[in-house]
Amino acid sequence: MGRLGALFLLFLSAWAQTHTVAPGETLFSIARRYGTTVEALARLNGLEDPNRLRAGQVLRIGAGLELSLPQGRLRLLPPVQGQALGLRVEGYRAGWAEFLGVRYPLALGEGGLWGFLAVGALVAPGEYPLVLVLEGEEVSLPLRVAPGGYAKETLALTPSLEQLLRDPGLKAERRKVVEACPKAGPLRLRGPLRPPLEGGRVTSPFGTRRRYGTLFTSYHEGLDFAASLGTPVRAAAPGVVVLSERLKARGEAVVLSHGMGLCTGYWHLSQRRVRVGEEVRAGQVLGLLGNTGLSTGPHLHLEVRLQGVPVDPAPWFQALPLP
Repeated sequence: MGRLGALFLLFLSAWAQTHTVAPGETLFSIARRYGTTVEALARLNGLEDPNRLRAGQVLRIGAGLELSLPQGRLRLLPPVQGQALGLRVEGYRAGWAEFLGVRYPLALGEGGLWGFLAVGALVAPGEYPLVLVLEGEEVSLPLRVAPGGYAKETLALTPSLEQLLRDPGLKAERRKVVEACPKAGPLRLRGPLRPPLEGGRVTSPFGTRRRYGTLFTSYHEGLDFAASLGTPVRAAAPGVVVLSERLKARGEAVVLSHGMGLCTGYWHLSQRRVRVGEEVRAGQVLGLLGNTGLSTGPHLHLEVRLQGVPVDPAPWFQALPLP
């Protein structure tokens, strides 16, 4: 470890950039407490309706954390269960990051390096090291992951859906989805994601702890949108089709790669209208909304993954998660 290794103590004073919603609190009262605005908090946290908060929900407050480095400075968003967080390293031209056992590329841009990290939705709240390797120097910085405040639900399944969940091939299907997404390549999007449906509404948020009938408990890895059967499903960002096929659990499925290990997945379609290798633009029709695979009704399940780790798509519709 080089000369950066001794700097981690300076980082400890930069925490406390999240707020856990207490019963009776509103976004307006929270904004007043921290000297910000309702609009700023809604944008930072991907809130479609600022009037709908739940007790225990964790909100990001402010622009993030900061640390001085010998050749510049590090800025990043505070880590929260199930969320992506961006970082910027000014003053360096090459490097990479590792967090929670996953390695992430850092891209060279104006002023230095930048990139995205992911916190899995099942990562226990607590302290974890962020490792940065910058032009041959290594530093390990402690980051405290805040809880996501996710709700719980139980899904009633028909016998046929329960049988599908018992299929041993579902693990291989998951591997196929993850491995389809390239881990490198330049980022293709320059702004927030676009809604994948016109007039669709979110019926199930990311991260909800789910009991699947009498079988097991997991969590919801994406956002569910309700709309009529046959509604066009559109690309949330420009990308390359890396998967387009019928899967057992995910039904008619499409995965787009957007670079830097970022992919979006579109499940339960009734039809697919793109092929592997095809370059698509934001808003292009990928297929039609359906009810295929492990689905209890017509809907689109949208996922965002970073290096294979599912993260909450909601904040990406407001802005890229960068400090």
